[in-house]
Amino acid sequence: MAGKKIAVVGGGFGGVAAARTARAMLGLEHDVLLIDRNKRTYLCGSFPLLIIGEREASKVSRSLGSLAKRGVRHVQTEVEAIDTDARTVRSSEGTLDYDFLVLAPGAAYDWDAVPGASEAYSFYDLASARRLRRKLATFRKGRVLIAISSVPYKCPPAPFEAAMTLEWDFQRRGVRSDIDMHVFTPEPMPLAVAGPDAGARLTRDMERRGIQVHTGAGVTEVATDGRQAAFSDGQSLDADLVITIPTHRAPELMEEAGLLGPSGWVHVTPETLEADRPGIYAIGDVNNVPMANGRGLPKAGVFASSEGETVGHNIAAAILGEEPRRFSGVGHCFVAYGGTKGGMIRGEFLAGGKPNVTFQPPSARGYRAKERFERDWRRFRV
Repeated sequence: MAGKKIAVVGGGFGGVAAARTARAMLGLEHDVLLIDRNKRTYLCGSFPLLIIGEREASKVSRSLGSLAKRGVRHVQTEVEAIDTDARTVRSSEGTLDYDFLVLAPGAAYDWDAVPGASEAYSFYDLASARRLRRKLATFRKGRVLIAISSVPYKCPPAPFEAAMTLEWDFQRRGVRSDIDMHVFTPEPMPLAVAGPDAGARLTRDMERRGIQVHTGAGVTEVATDGRQAAFSDGQSLDADLVITIPTHRAPELMEEAGLLGPSGWVHVTPETLEADRPGIYAIGDVNNVPMANGRGLPKAGVFASSEGETVGHNIAAAILGEEPRRFSGVGHCFVAYGGTKGGMIRGEFLAGGKPNVTFQPPSARGYRAKERFERDWRRFRV
């Protein structure tokens, strides 16, 4: 059998899972290539803990180069264009051809979509998380706003997790009584993608901690001095610290390749994650997998990983003449309630009728499960 070339664009949850799964099933005559411009990848789901000093960047990152031990070649380069007809990927290091292509570049952040948001703070990439951490180290008094710009955004629990994590940190530092906390979401409830029960539980948990929850209110503008924010419900609020969740969009690379569907994301077949071009799959934050309730599957790392495993298996199965798998849509997300307790949202998100989702209340056991997940992720087990 002639060797096949499998190219994976993106070294996050999904890309790594696809590459390592295909590699484990295929002989060395087949080439598995992971393309990413970075040497290291970071576990963004741990950034709410990083901003309060409960995590360090070195402990929530992993080296893509170490995948060589598993037979996966990592090429550190910037992908410039994808030609789906010629089956090539053009990069700053040259042009690579492929037989199978896995698109896992993640979502891009449009920091300019909300005017003035660049003057505010965030924690959705390492640079912004480090900047916010420096600010929080000396923050003792005032009003804090955590504001979501639009949906979808990755790691749906993260803004609410950040709110409760900050509240926990302010308590242990003895400054909580001097800080007024607010969370704004454009949706009718927090974490709407998980259903009304989870949304109601999360709202109660925040309000019990004195965090005011504002629904139907996405942030639309931040003052140039970063001290005031306006919202889609007409509110405008002064603040001492504005933290925004940036608008997410598909990378321009996907649009230029003609791969975006009506949703603005890469359309895929839910069962197989295949795009509408032969030999191409899209996984993780860049795709749109519709659920029975009409919403898209949450943009969460655990789903990207599961999608990557499904696609990696199915590419290898196609090469070996074996049976493909179906993507299950079963998954979970952790919600840290500070540095000692964690909850979990889990269920069958592609169940018929509507997602079948439960919310496990916060506990010390739940937090330990989150820590185990982080360790497994660093070891490329997730």
